[in-house]
Amino acid sequence: MLRKLNPRRLVECVFPILQWSRHYELRTALGDLIAGVTVALTLIPQSIAYASLAGFEPQYGLYASLVGGFVYGVMGTIPQINIGPTALLSLLTFTYTNGTNPDFAVLLCFVGGVVTLVAGIAQLGFLVDFVSTPVVSGFTSAAAVTIASSQIKGLLGLHFDAETFTSTWRAVFQNVANARLNDTVLGLSCCVLLTGMKALKDIRIEESEDGKCKGRAMVKRGLWAASVSRNALAVVAAAALAFCLHRDKDHPFILTGHITAGLPHPRVPAFQTTVGNGTVYAGGMLAHLGSGLLVVPLVGIISNVAIAKAFSKGKALDATREIVALGLCNIAGSFFNSFPVNGSFTRSAVSDASGVATPAAGFYTGLIVLLTLTLLTPYFYFIPRAALAAVITCAVLHMVDLQIVKKLWKTNKLDLLPLTSTFVSCLVLGIEVGLGCGVAVDVLLLLYYQSRPRLQLRYVQEGSLPPHYQMHPVGGLHFASAERVRSELMALNVGRQTKITRVEVVTPDAILTNGGAGPEPPKLPPNLLIVYCDALSRLDYTFLQSMNMMVEEWSRDGHVIWCGAQPKVREQLEAAIHNPLFCSHDQLSAVLIGLSSVTQVGNVSDTQL
Repeated sequence: MLRKLNPRRLVECVFPILQWSRHYELRTALGDLIAGVTVALTLIPQSIAYASLAGFEPQYGLYASLVGGFVYGVMGTIPQINIGPTALLSLLTFTYTNGTNPDFAVLLCFVGGVVTLVAGIAQLGFLVDFVSTPVVSGFTSAAAVTIASSQIKGLLGLHFDAETFTSTWRAVFQNVANARLNDTVLGLSCCVLLTGMKALKDIRIEESEDGKCKGRAMVKRGLWAASVSRNALAVVAAAALAFCLHRDKDHPFILTGHITAGLPHPRVPAFQTTVGNGTVYAGGMLAHLGSGLLVVPLVGIISNVAIAKAFSKGKALDATREIVALGLCNIAGSFFNSFPVNGSFTRSAVSDASGVATPAAGFYTGLIVLLTLTLLTPYFYFIPRAALAAVITCAVLHMVDLQIVKKLWKTNKLDLLPLTSTFVSCLVLGIEVGLGCGVAVDVLLLLYYQSRPRLQLRYVQEGSLPPHYQMHPVGGLHFASAERVRSELMALNVGRQTKITRVEVVTPDAILTNGGAGPEPPKLPPNLLIVYCDALSRLDYTFLQSMNMMVEEWSRDGHVIWCGAQPKVREQLEAAIHNPLFCSHDQLSAVLIGLSSVTQVGNVSDTQL
């Protein structure tokens, strides 16, 4: 096995840059440069805003934007993905680090990255499958509502401390009389401006065959450029307005204030820090972060894999490599004072629309962030907080998924239960508790479905064969469904008076459920039951014991035949049931005719067939 291992292919698998860099051309580099610059125009104002959402000074948002692009450019496989601060992880970071200092967020980034990396190496990505789409949708929608609500105080120029959705709105109503008119007008104006500019790229401009075609194409391109750079344009316009209206110490708006210039000094994440007048060591820091050490990487993995699937464009996706890349982005970022990061759907969509070709676009985005930290931070002083609040609010509106309610109503109404329970519990109890509640409801629904497997019970009366019952189980049968399946099969047994409601009637003239207008199962049921095992793949011990009890009951007056059992299933049945009766499909007709006159199942054995 080791001789067949190709070291070169192994290295290329770990570092995908070695694969696409061989064919990297000038045209490709130009496309990546345009995409990288365009994404940076979205990333920089967002990162400053998300830093305030996470509860930190603005420069920490830029720190979180610095390393992800470089690491993902080397380790990533999806060109469109941009790694950096996002609204969802910023809110989670605030939830778990509120009232502490940035060292807690950096440690959360490091440990979360390690957890993500281990999950990728151990190929534990399948665990995200246990979080269903309704739960994810309810969680992200509730997070979007919570984030937008938290920005109300910035839009209105209010000052208060609140952590949850309910406490935020309570504080808003208590302090609404103190709203600052200038900040309110600016914040709402920025929201209108951002919403309008977002729609610019959707304006349809009909092409013409005359000389105006080139001019129209330039107009269309200009509208698209204005739309994708709307965050930067809105923030710059608001900052320019604040600068023009600035008079000595009199500020008409609440401003961002001084931002620490320069690059962060690389250092190992702090495992002890000072909070107030006391020192908190590693154990205390980890205890304070608590469930966030698992929730934050879990949410990051789910979001990143979902974005990767959306932009893989039908190609095979190696989720393991994406998870590993995300883990390394967070680990490396923690050495540069980053809080937890993951892929952003908005920035990835901008990158895709900009014509990105390879993950190298992240290099150019990272370089612009680097230049921003080095040269431009003094100019961020005049950015109004109302403008940043508008950027965050407009950025999260698309996360509220209303369409899924209509889809679930048409497909499976029961899936509305985890959706609504997750959404409501996230708003009332907090997003970290709400996610756990949603997963718990999902597990309960999964157990509910497992306890009601599809059996396809039929009463068959056709040809020369004696009347008999058929059962066609699919997949696996487990402990959760053991008692229910046994009860339904016993209801078919001779002498049972239980009303049968899930049996199909098969005659030469009709195949109908007994709920319709057709022949009913006989008042004196047949004493033959055939269990088709073709699609049966696994059985657990509890279910086998239940089947043993069922066979013993049937054996008093009838027979149970196991048809087409696979070797593994056959071994399990033989180990749990005394003298089970097996046959193949070819033998079934002869066995049924032979058994119709037999009164004791013990007179017939597997060996006699």
